[in-house]
Amino acid sequence: MEPLRRHPLFAPVLAALASLAAAVAVTWPVALHPTRLLAGHPGNDNWNHAWGYWWVASSIRAGDWPDHLDLLGFPRGGTLYFIDTAQALLALPLTVLAGPAFAYNAVLVGSLALAGFGAWLLVRRVTGDGAAALAAIPIFGLSPHLLGQAYNGITETVCAGWIPLTLWALVRLLDRPTWARALAFGLLAALTAATSWYHGLFAALAAGLLLAVVAIRQPRSVAWSATLPRLLAAGGLAGALTAPLFLAFTRSLAAPDALVAREPDFVWNSLLHHNITDLLAFFSLSRTPSPDLFALYGEELLIVIHLGWVALVLAGLALLWTRRYRELAPWLWIGAVFFLLALGPYLNVGGEYVRVAGRRVPLPFLLVFELLPVFDRISHPFRFVTGVMLALAVLSAVALRHGLRRAPVGARAAAAGAVALAFVAETALGSPAPVPVAASDAAIPAAYAAMAEDPTPGAVLDLPLTLPNLERGIYTWYQTVHHRPVPWSLNEPMPQAALDNHLLATLIRLEATRARTLAPRLPELDLVASGRLLAREGYRYVVVHERFYPDFKLRQVMTLLRAVFGEPEPWPADRLQVFTLARPGEVPDGA
Repeated sequence: MEPLRRHPLFAPVLAALASLAAAVAVTWPVALHPTRLLAGHPGNDNWNHAWGYWWVASSIRAGDWPDHLDLLGFPRGGTLYFIDTAQALLALPLTVLAGPAFAYNAVLVGSLALAGFGAWLLVRRVTGDGAAALAAIPIFGLSPHLLGQAYNGITETVCAGWIPLTLWALVRLLDRPTWARALAFGLLAALTAATSWYHGLFAALAAGLLLAVVAIRQPRSVAWSATLPRLLAAGGLAGALTAPLFLAFTRSLAAPDALVAREPDFVWNSLLHHNITDLLAFFSLSRTPSPDLFALYGEELLIVIHLGWVALVLAGLALLWTRRYRELAPWLWIGAVFFLLALGPYLNVGGEYVRVAGRRVPLPFLLVFELLPVFDRISHPFRFVTGVMLALAVLSAVALRHGLRRAPVGARAAAAGAVALAFVAETALGSPAPVPVAASDAAIPAAYAAMAEDPTPGAVLDLPLTLPNLERGIYTWYQTVHHRPVPWSLNEPMPQAALDNHLLATLIRLEATRARTLAPRLPELDLVASGRLLAREGYRYVVVHERFYPDFKLRQVMTLLRAVFGEPEPWPADRLQVFTLARPGEVPDGA
């Protein structure tokens, strides 16, 4: 056993397996049913993200680049850059072989594992202690923030493991500047940016801070004459590799038919009213998030920025137990700068903006938001907590290394394991992060497979129309089987086409009211004409999801639709009623 432990791959393989086991555990039972479940709450973004894996794979297999589609926003379609394009391309073989649910779950669980392993690799490089570095696996890889993002089903931000891997490559390059190490740094930096523009920015900022601190405090520790040209080449490589994707992304936002837009007013309102950073939420031991988006807006999304007192205490001990502040300085600066930026544009304490002389207290984020063109697209400043957690992971390992410097490797590994358990326990009991992460039922009703076999083209309209915005993403997920257009866009509140159709506008009002019976008189002619207009516009199916309606509301909706379209086809096993719209020129039964 001793020769095995001395093998150079023993520690990395052990850390990788530990990271994977931890990721599987916090997303259980997704690993048992990777094609039937989707990691993430059913009221969140997992439907849209999993759908994107299918769309990217379908486009590539058809010989097209995924930048425009007619499947969303029916009847007009539009331009779209799927925010997980890089992950979808990496997972393309999994999507083709096992389906989009499997690919999505593999990316999400694999991203959590990669975050833990990447943190371990970086921390081992910085501290020289692989045993103490094991504490970094949960502190970064299972941080409350990343678990909250997994709950939200946002694979774009769960893939944070590329950040520590990029910094690991940078530290290696500074230690010994070779072209091979410069190539690794450039490739990892490109992957970080391509998988998440936020994380690309975070990696660039952290790398810049690290270089600045080393240049100022330890200028003679680096062979700058050999390092600088390699750094420039690595940066050029990263820019060249990510530029095509970034240009496609920016063009999609500026397109006249953009399905996802980032208007300045939207970004600013999100900063002030939705994506708020509460200073106390970093430190409070509470299962209730702040802001509580469910209480404010009825949304299941979680903003989780809890740092964890286990990590904070260890960071404090690192300052007490070591005098090698050169070792700590880059990570103290990274932690401090990312913390300040994570606070957002104005100081918020306890869910309220702090005011002095009637004015909100501005913070550094506001300055960079106004001055730097990249920052003016950032609507989620709380995500900067990712950099804070990485700094805490480094400092925690430094504390274990110096506090147990005379202990054998096994004792330090055991101490790191105890820290891991304590951190996860605090996350589960003292933060809003869910442990384990919720999962959604990804099974698609058989009715949609039958629609795929229908040779008559036409779009699908799922009801109710007024489901919460992200929860309604399940209708888009069903498209991965029926392959027909739908009126929804990603994260669009309500399509204008639905508001312009008299029948659909009536259904929207009907779903929103508390009335337990239909009005005694309805404009029957207008409703029937609007129903036929749907068929002429290209709709083929109207699907009523009984489980989303209260019984009394379901009766009203079905009475109205039967009067317009005739009798539906029931699918009792899935609690669906499917109305097949007549072809143009035909009169529907019962009209």
